[in-house]
Amino acid sequence: MSGGILLATGLGLSSSPLHADSDGGDPANKKTPLRELVRSYIVFTMCSFPALIDISPTMLDVLTSIPGIKQVTEALVRVTFFDQFVGGDTALETVPLLKDLRSANKGTLFAYSVEVDEHEATAAASLKKVSQPVHKRIVNEMVHCIDVAADFEDGILANATTGRRTWVAVKLSALLPDANSLLRYSTALLTLRPKSSVPFPGCPHASDLDFLYAPIGSIKSDLTEEDIKSLRELHADLHRICTRAKERGVKIIIDAEYRHALPWYQPAIDALQLALMREFNKLGESNGVQPLIYGTFQAYLKRTQSYLEQSFKDAQADNYALGVKLVRGAYHPHETIAHQCYRAGKTSLSISSDPLPPVWAEKWETDKCYNECAKVLIRELKQDLGREDQTMGILFGTHNWASCQLILTELVGEGLAKHVEGEGEEAVSLGDDVTERLTIGQLFGMGDALTDYLVERTRSSTPMIIKYVPYGALSEVMPYLSRRAIENKSVLGDGQASEERRRVGSQIWKRIFG
Repeated sequence: MSGGILLATGLGLSSSPLHADSDGGDPANKKTPLRELVRSYIVFTMCSFPALIDISPTMLDVLTSIPGIKQVTEALVRVTFFDQFVGGDTALETVPLLKDLRSANKGTLFAYSVEVDEHEATAAASLKKVSQPVHKRIVNEMVHCIDVAADFEDGILANATTGRRTWVAVKLSALLPDANSLLRYSTALLTLRPKSSVPFPGCPHASDLDFLYAPIGSIKSDLTEEDIKSLRELHADLHRICTRAKERGVKIIIDAEYRHALPWYQPAIDALQLALMREFNKLGESNGVQPLIYGTFQAYLKRTQSYLEQSFKDAQADNYALGVKLVRGAYHPHETIAHQCYRAGKTSLSISSDPLPPVWAEKWETDKCYNECAKVLIRELKQDLGREDQTMGILFGTHNWASCQLILTELVGEGLAKHVEGEGEEAVSLGDDVTERLTIGQLFGMGDALTDYLVERTRSSTPMIIKYVPYGALSEVMPYLSRRAIENKSVLGDGQASEERRRVGSQIWKRIFG
């Protein structure tokens, strides 16, 4: 009884709208089962406490190491955070969710969100407990994920090459037995690359992989023979993944995740990303709608606008389509702390010799960078409509209302969209030539009010809005869930978790009390 009173009291205090930009409606929640709304309310209530989020990885490690308590902990995580933020245990089990999203005019960015524990992977390999290394199993699963995504799209669009809105995210950090190989490769690249005016970590160069395939020992670096072998295998595995994606017509997003998204790993990731774009996004080939491969550009890095402009120049010079996933990036203190330690001569992951950290000091600077990059991309999109081949694609990954409003405003201002009569607010109509080039995305289980608002405001034959949907067995995605919670404090910060809770609480109140 007391629990019910507390919940009702909380709901009564949670009836304010999510955001001033919202039209006040949550159409999707009218069909959402009450039990799912209650689950969301509980999850976002917990996410409203940053201190709880910070200790969650340690707390989960401790609880899941105790027999008996482990099973109870996993059961609680499954009915709360797992069901809120993860699409299912397997790719096939996630298909019903993909159907539900598509029926609501939303696409999917599909992601097998399992991370390699470097110590466990090394130990298992040394003891020969597994016939296949963990990271190789993940490679195979990503290929399977592509097939599931393609089969789903084929069931909707037959074998059409356009309008396909089930894409796959690839996490490079999961495809190596030791992710520190990326760090050592990055260090070597910064020494060997031609000098650039772009701020740290600079820009990738067409010759980056030449170093990787040079005779071992011919170029001095900290890379071990095992590092080079692993990185060559990573390149080969990525080639296999992208080849399958090309055959099945599924776009690939090179994703960034947790500490591997830190700037110190970025030169290596950029090098592989560029090599894949140069090969698989080549123009003039009859291999479906370009670009096939998208790279992630993080606005919290000071280099991003310069890097973006340089990337367009390289794409034009080498005749390939540029795929851009623009995100803000997670607001960790890691970058600043690591840089300060490095400058002080202490042990650090930082490899930057610059006097200041590579990230913006204030959030408003990141917001400004993101919005300026968005404007640049939309202007380039306008130019691209006049070209014979499609030479660019954009995925705006953002939970920021102001940025989404800016994107729609810029599209109309550049003549890429038209205002039409809508429900409650003027809707925006976009042609197929624009929606094949531009998409906006949010994480599954988060920002649903913004997602639904954008769906309501946009009119297109193809879903323009997608949700990032991770999947994986509970035991495998536990690290993802705890690390995602910390990484997304920037998304759930500034009261966003509380606002999500109030939005869901308002819906529960209406369901129960009318």
